Amino acid sequence: MDKRPPAWLLPNLLSLDAPLVAVIWMWMLARAMRVQYVETSSYILLAAAVWCVYVLDRIRDVRRGVHPIEGEMPWRHKFHWKGRFVLSGAVLLIVVYSGYFALFEMQRVLLTVGVVGLVLVGCYFLVSLFDRSDVAYGKNLMAGMTFAFGVAAPIVVASEPLPLVLSDVFEPFRGASGLLVVQAFFESLMRFVGMVLMTLKMVLLSVHVLLFGLLCVMNINAIDLWERSRRSDDPEVKQESEFALSMGLFALVVGAVMAVAFYVDDYSAPLCYAVMASAGLLHVINRERSRFSVAALRVMADLALILPVPLVVWLS
Repeated sequence: MDKRPPAWLLPNLLSLDAPLVAVIWMWMLARAMRVQYVETSSYILLAAAVWCVYVLDRIRDVRRGVHPIEGEMPWRHKFHWKGRFVLSGAVLLIVVYSGYFALFEMQRVLLTVGVVGLVLVGCYFLVSLFDRSDVAYGKNLMAGMTFAFGVAAPIVVASEPLPLVLSDVFEPFRGASGLLVVQAFFESLMRFVGMVLMTLKMVLLSVHVLLFGLLCVMNINAIDLWERSRRSDDPEVKQESEFALSMGLFALVVGAVMAVAFYVDDYSAPLCYAVMASAGLLHVINRERSRFSVAALRVMADLALILPVPLVVWLS
């Protein structure tokens, strides 16, 4: 491996690729769901949250010794490990500022979805502790759907109200004293679980969000399958990896076609076309993957989620 990474890898090294994808798809979802105005702070907080999660995840990967190619630490992991103290400090500052903004400046409904998002992030880190297979499908499913929730939640709640918010969760504590505090605690806990489940249902079961979430899952699966194929010299493993990704992308395209045919209107259809285009680009990259390094494949996988944006603008 060269001592210095190429310049085109810089966004990946700085963990800026995922925040860029998040912001672009938030804008696309807003158009598809007819949300006329999204506060700039929502875009900024989303990008900051995604950046923090990616930075912490890469530092944690190095601590656990998890690297895509056995015996070789990728550039992005080297960069994050060498700068772990500076990056961790930046994450801490962002978390403190975001927490202050969420408590004192943000709309209460956005604070609610932020808390639900934190629950999902916690579940992702928990699943990642146990799912250590070559292609961690469970971890990837959690990562993709958590990413989709964070991107889509501010858009969804801007178009319809949440059935339960944080103020409802703490309502049982008002006026409670003595043994009633214990009863209020369990009632609040049940309300909190209900709030999380109902918010997840409302956001993730939207057709557009579900398609985007599955596209994110396939994006992550693609990288894992490419790395698995690169690690192995067995032709059967390479063929199995290509087949698994091809079938997953095919199923995603079929789902997007079904959505256009039966579930969405003409105004919302361009987002489904963008999902199809991204899946198609991932398939092309998959067929030509032997010509590129793993680092290049990672960058190309993210570009596959960004390049369809002109298509959506044109079709809209």
